[in-house]
Amino acid sequence: MSKQTLAGIIAVLLIVFAGIGFWVHQESQQKPAGELKKLTLGLTNSFFEATVFIAEEKGFFREEGLDLTILNFPSGKAGLSAMLSGEGVDISSVAPFPIVLSSFERKDFAVLATFVYSYDNIKLIVNKNSGIQSGADLKGKKIGTPFGTSGEFFINTFLTYHSLGNTDITAINLPPSDLPIALKENQVDAIVIWEPHAYQAQKLLQENAVQLPSSEIYRESFNFLVMKDYAEENSDTLKRFLKACQKATDYINNHKTEAQKIVIKRLSLDQEVTSTLWEDFVFKITLDQSLLISLEDEARWLIRSKKTDKKEIPNYLNFVLPEVLKAVNPNSVTLIH
Repeated sequence: MSKQTLAGIIAVLLIVFAGIGFWVHQESQQKPAGELKKLTLGLTNSFFEATVFIAEEKGFFREEGLDLTILNFPSGKAGLSAMLSGEGVDISSVAPFPIVLSSFERKDFAVLATFVYSYDNIKLIVNKNSGIQSGADLKGKKIGTPFGTSGEFFINTFLTYHSLGNTDITAINLPPSDLPIALKENQVDAIVIWEPHAYQAQKLLQENAVQLPSSEIYRESFNFLVMKDYAEENSDTLKRFLKACQKATDYINNHKTEAQKIVIKRLSLDQEVTSTLWEDFVFKITLDQSLLISLEDEARWLIRSKKTDKKEIPNYLNFVLPEVLKAVNPNSVTLIH
């Protein structure tokens, strides 16, 4: 064999080995070594959960070494209750109001991160047959919403904005899925509800469903919550979870059309509605001062309206765990101590 031939063979082998090395490296980046860590997440089937839907669909949780089980609940409040009761939920996804309600009773849980917010997710929809044309027309009317959720606080905020009080209306406690039919059958005159139930109500009532303007009245966020003792024992697992959610957030913001298709499939919505609603949401992994302000505002209202016998607002800095998110992305934490 000539030296030239030998040199050629060696060159080819080097290229092959380099390719194999690159492939092995890529595989090691995508498939973490060792057994997948089991994690159970409680969430609702709503637009707010898009980050989780996409992280699951794209395999980001498995890339981070997690075997995620999702438990569906009718509301964030129900998912939080399951976590607090020790019913097998490791992380719950919930809006601020249920957090505040629970904060008056216990201090053994905390917010891991906010992952999305919107100024127009919660909607006040009226049945046109009730004669309501503006916020002032709600006086003397029946409004349905799930008590103990952000819907209840939204009603108060909306009424205050229109110079009305809670005694000017009758609030009816109904599960989210029952609200559209209750509005259609005139059991209530209006409903306060989030997506996709708001869309379902508008589809059910068609031209008789009218949404009253409420943009900028209330900023609703969805947040990941954990028990403090779980966080202490599973810090690495929670970091992996947030890394997967950050990947999903980046995907949402860089591949909007593809992300929407995943949500459309998950929630059985159509493209036109999804595209319209999508613009109402900001997908971002954070822990910022806006969350603390929302918690304090809602706690203040609960005390003022005597929905709790507590007299002091909790210190909500004791209900956040910034260290986990700081380890993943320090710039995402902007809390003021």
